[in-house]
Amino acid sequence: MPQRPIEEQGLSTEQIDALRAYRDQHGRRWKSRLLAEWLSSTGRAEPELRQVRNTFGPSWLLTYRLPD
Repeated sequence: MPQRPIEEQGLSTEQIDALRAYRDQHGRRWKSRLLAEWLSSTGRAEPELRQVRNTFGPSWLLTYRLPD
């Protein structure tokens, strides 16, 4: 059985938890702040957040919505 492309596989529970923690820490504009950190390679991004960036790319974040 062929494997689906990584973009279609979705995020791991750990990656979703890392995104939620970042959102909770940085508030309403968390996406723009995380995107700025990703694009400038600054910040203390957790390993899971770096995995998300490296796997899906920064532009992916613009349309992503955290599950409730």
